[in-house]
Amino acid sequence: MNLVLGGRAEATSPIFDRIVDVAGMRSLEALAPSETSLMHNAGSAISAYVLENDYIRPGKLAICLVGPGKNGGDALIAASQLAQAGIHVIAWASRPRPNDPLVTAATKNGVRWKVWQSDRTPRLAELSQAPCVIDGLLGIGSSPPLRGEIKELLQALPLSTNQTRIAIDIPTGIDAETGDADTSTFPADLTLATGPIKIGSLLHPAVEFCGEIRAVPIGLEAIDYKSITTAIIDRATVRDLIPKRGLSGHKGSFGRLAIVGGSSQYLGAAALAAIAAIRTGVGLVTLASTEQAIATAATLAPGATFLPFKTTPTGHMSASIDDLEKLLDSSTALLIGPGLGRSPQTDLLVTELIERRPHLPIVFDADALNVLADNQDLYPRLGPQMILTPHPGELRRLSCETSIPEGRNRIRISENLSSTTNATVVAKGSPTIVAGNQFTWILARPNPILATGGSGDVLAGSIAGLLAQGVSPVAATRLGVWLHCEAASTTAGQSDRGIPIEHIAHAIGPALQKTRA
Repeated sequence: MNLVLGGRAEATSPIFDRIVDVAGMRSLEALAPSETSLMHNAGSAISAYVLENDYIRPGKLAICLVGPGKNGGDALIAASQLAQAGIHVIAWASRPRPNDPLVTAATKNGVRWKVWQSDRTPRLAELSQAPCVIDGLLGIGSSPPLRGEIKELLQALPLSTNQTRIAIDIPTGIDAETGDADTSTFPADLTLATGPIKIGSLLHPAVEFCGEIRAVPIGLEAIDYKSITTAIIDRATVRDLIPKRGLSGHKGSFGRLAIVGGSSQYLGAAALAAIAAIRTGVGLVTLASTEQAIATAATLAPGATFLPFKTTPTGHMSASIDDLEKLLDSSTALLIGPGLGRSPQTDLLVTELIERRPHLPIVFDADALNVLADNQDLYPRLGPQMILTPHPGELRRLSCETSIPEGRNRIRISENLSSTTNATVVAKGSPTIVAGNQFTWILARPNPILATGGSGDVLAGSIAGLLAQGVSPVAATRLGVWLHCEAASTTAGQSDRGIPIEHIAHAIGPALQKTRA
């Protein structure tokens, strides 16, 4: 199944970028002219999207699964309009909808109406031949576990690999608030969110059942969306963040990035960050590291320049803040942490950088984050020009949590850490969370190719390379996490596993070009 947050349907309102919980969606619905108009708009948008994108063609069979509530009403309107377009439609209902004008209208338009309670399993076998199955059983008011007729219907439904399975708003069986999912959840290839995307569909395990997620208009586009402070990261929302490049520019025009990292235990980490940064288009990258790590980096990233330091007996860099002053004076941004390791000298270097370079844009990664976690009295000295890139364990330590945060709690903790430090926080993982400037962005595009050593170094280098080019911290982070994921997708054609991480680092450039196109 293709687990991609594909972005928006053809719509221009910024509300299509936004993510809401159940309470937020209910508040938006209350502003609509009527419940009936929303239902009609939703059903019409679903049928239009299905037809316009050739998920079903006239003369073919489509199955609409109809529940007892408003989601079932959306499905009935979609079924009616598909039938009017020449599609053979069977509406399978989980239970009767007596005296429902939507049922009357659908059957009048040629929809065949069947009820699970009366028809049961024998006739379900024919449905495996349907090219398209649309799930309108349950909506955002439900939560697992599934029960009764709906659970029986989903367990008995013979889904074929040749079908396109489409969920209306959310797949039946997931919790739109928490991301919990029943084992019998409808396995969608495409989820058409009616209005803003629901937060639960981006969280695990629900995201495993959603397939590609698209938002379709239901008449809420004119509503003031500014109070919604969570949004998606996709190509459409980051494309305009790519820095412009003048034809008369030179390497000094496109930023100078300093990277401080590397140790005898992690020889390649800083080199991976340097490659990724170079591939973002930064003008000059200088790596300050141990002589051993620089020897590795000089082979992998020959376009960088280097500032070597002796290695301490413990295998760490011997540099002090005074040794780096000239480099930092000429740099437009700094990345510190990839492969740095922990020693009294490197810990002191991190703390002195914060104290003596308060206005320099800095990305803190890896062991630089661990220094911060152990010295949280430094938090007030951080600021909006700084970026923290924790993985789940680092996020736990930075936030003094007793366990690794998951689900919506991970979002909340990321937001709190950003608020406490006044920095931009990118919480690595699935989904990836960016919190900064009292706003949150989510990239729900799981890709196990990125589950490999060095992946975080590539991400940090991507973000830092953009930051050095003058992109704002929040924008650099949003664009950086997108490029990181897009680069992994670019290499996915080679294999679904075992891709050398340096290949992904080099794919940052093509990913940027693809995003800009």
